[in-house]
Amino acid sequence: MSRKKIVIIDGEFGNLGSIINAIRFLGFEFDVMKTVSNLEPYSHLILPGVGSYNRASKRLQSLGWFEAIKDFAESSKPLLGICLGMQLMFEGGEEDGSEKGLSFFKGQCKEFTEDSKFPLPHMGFNLVKHSETKIWDNIPNPSPFYFVHSYRVKNIDNTAKISRTVYGEEFISFIEKKNIFGAQFHPEKSHKVGLKLLNNFIERS
Repeated sequence: MSRKKIVIIDGEFGNLGSIINAIRFLGFEFDVMKTVSNLEPYSHLILPGVGSYNRASKRLQSLGWFEAIKDFAESSKPLLGICLGMQLMFEGGEEDGSEKGLSFFKGQCKEFTEDSKFPLPHMGFNLVKHSETKIWDNIPNPSPFYFVHSYRVKNIDNTAKISRTVYGEEFISFIEKKNIFGAQFHPEKSHKVGLKLLNNFIERS
């Protein structure tokens, strides 16, 4: 696909400013979409998010986004979930009550194990030991990325490529399978390595 045009989903549960600024800085065409519309013109989809898994999942379902996102993924076009957007790609989450996810990957999103030495939320830069797949081209291994979260996915999906970070315990910080990608960290807030990761994702045909 020669023409790159990104759709960024605005589910009203995330700060879109940073991801918009990053995509604009990289020079790619994009639209921000609140309600489901025709996604055929778009080559890539980004689902950002922060906040409650339960509320975000229910909102996306009520607006018809679950079906639209799954249809987009089935078209083999690249899809990226960021932070809460990544968590929603798993089977379910426990934040504010159990709720289902998109089920692209196996696993549940749960709160970090309580440990006074590791305060929550997990906030700031931490190393990601990545899987050295194509999306990680020309990014050192490991590399520091910016995190802000109190929930994580610990279960390993053996059908996907997994990158890991340690914060008191090891958790999934990046996951990919075919055309579907998820980042627990915020690449848009992670300086040069984050911009490189976003560029690699978008340049993926």
